[in-house]
Amino acid sequence: MKTQWDKAKDYALKALRDLIGLDTSNPPGNERIAADYLAAALARDGIESTVIESNPTRANLVARIRGRDSSQPPLLISSHTDVVPVEADKWSRPPFSADIADGCVWGRGAIDMKAKCAMDLLLMGALKRSGVTPRRDLILAAVADEEAGSEYGAKFLVERHPELVRAGFVLNEVGGFTVHLGSTRFYPIQVAEKGFVTVKMTVTGQPGHGSVPREDTAIAKMSELITKIVKTPMRRRFTPLMKEMFETLGIPADAPPGVFRPMLSNTVSPTILRSGYKDNVIPGEASVILDGRTLPGEDPESFMAELRAIVGSEPSFELVKTAPPAETSPDTPLFRLMKAKLEAGDPGARAIPWMIPGATDNKFYAKLGAACYGFAPVKLEPHIPFGSLYHSNDERLPVEGFYWGLRVYAEVVLNFLELGFADVFE
Repeated sequence: MKTQWDKAKDYALKALRDLIGLDTSNPPGNERIAADYLAAALARDGIESTVIESNPTRANLVARIRGRDSSQPPLLISSHTDVVPVEADKWSRPPFSADIADGCVWGRGAIDMKAKCAMDLLLMGALKRSGVTPRRDLILAAVADEEAGSEYGAKFLVERHPELVRAGFVLNEVGGFTVHLGSTRFYPIQVAEKGFVTVKMTVTGQPGHGSVPREDTAIAKMSELITKIVKTPMRRRFTPLMKEMFETLGIPADAPPGVFRPMLSNTVSPTILRSGYKDNVIPGEASVILDGRTLPGEDPESFMAELRAIVGSEPSFELVKTAPPAETSPDTPLFRLMKAKLEAGDPGARAIPWMIPGATDNKFYAKLGAACYGFAPVKLEPHIPFGSLYHSNDERLPVEGFYWGLRVYAEVVLNFLELGFADVFE
């Protein structure tokens, strides 16, 4: 039975609002409540799912619709169900209310990334209800812990249950959104992402009484080092992808806009500072957590060497966690299909390959040999500060832009399964 498109849009929006209403802030996570919601929704359409907890409440859901040709590598559509914590008093609207106002749905996860989770849920159910069989398997994954490094989510599945998520192609987050540059509209499709290297940097000094100030305390040393880090840019390096992208966009290499600068070098940001235990004691130690991001072609060793050159020999480094960069060729049928559908959906716009400065679960799926892309399309007007709403207050997504993206996404997924839009929707 085909699904009416208007009802499909309503279903997807309701699912998005329901998912936003589930507080899966990480920490602590509690993605189990989202997995249970998705499992129940899939079951109503006759789709069995597997829910695996890597730790109590840290649940991952995987479901599959079998294709007719087992020689074709599956398509994995993936999302993460955890979200970053909120400062509720700084939001204009309650962050888990999923209010609709000013043409947008508001709430933590609206962009990152429960909208795509809702898209995936709608597509799986509609495909199952249609009774048609795709050529290749379609796998849905809704995973935990992406916002904290994926130890309990995609990394866990890839390392412990690879048979559930092994695919030839992956569609994940961060791609297919409108970028307005001058009078031209671009739609970046993520083909590459930076790796991460999280480092704990520690310095020591002589402890003492707070009533006897000194200049060489651990806190003073750490303050100087943090200042060095934030004021010393890391070595600029144009990857082949970024060079091509700059040429396509007509951006001068010697004066890149701010949004592009993190993609031209390794980066490091101090994020957590710790020192002291009593108000009248000068502490003997201070530490800071550094969020390092690495370009394709770099590794933890090259990053730490570059960081060491900035801060000198005194501080000690402890490698907390790391994951490599990832890059996929845009020369695939799936990329060409995404590009064609985006440009057809917004005549005059151009879809381009893109690298993001952050990290996604794609870096783990790539270890299983998949071609991984970021593709969660949404059409945006120039006044929507899309990029700055990630992990920010007042996260929101335009409803009409979501509907536009849902149609483009459905066409891409179904066509790649060698089905037509009209085979599933009416």
